[in-house]
Amino acid sequence: METCIICKELQDFRQYDEYDICTTCADIMEDIMGEYLLRIIWKNEPKAHAGYLNYLDSTTRYISDYKKLSQKTNKHIKDVSGRLINALENDEHHPSKRRYFEHMHKVIEWLETTPQFYHYYFKEYQICPECKASIFDKYVRRDMGDWMVISCSECGTVVKKYYSPKRA
Repeated sequence: METCIICKELQDFRQYDEYDICTTCADIMEDIMGEYLLRIIWKNEPKAHAGYLNYLDSTTRYISDYKKLSQKTNKHIKDVSGRLINALENDEHHPSKRRYFEHMHKVIEWLETTPQFYHYYFKEYQICPECKASIFDKYVRRDMGDWMVISCSECGTVVKKYYSPKRA
């Protein structure tokens, strides 16, 4: 059995094909990556291209996806780290929450030194289950009552739903 590259504990199950990351770190990684995806989707809607723009888009897709993924990763890590440090300094937390925050700190530190994981994660794990299109690039966001629904813009498959109640 391999050890987790983040927390150095034994890896109970291989979550990601190319990385030895234990279930605990993978669960925390899902929280962090889910928040990052939400931030990107919340602020940006994909735009349709036509004719020559489609040609340019398809020939430069890797570079633009790389830039799109990379441009906010440092800010995301700083935001999460700031909230994490505040939570750890607050001694009112239940011991299990404190362990979660301490473990999250390890994951954040690892992400900071391994930014290529963002590309791997969104290429391999954030895809439409039907047509395999990148959800990071090919999505439609709809607000339905208290829910934000993310669907694939290629085939229309609902990929994710987030509870997002409106503030009164």
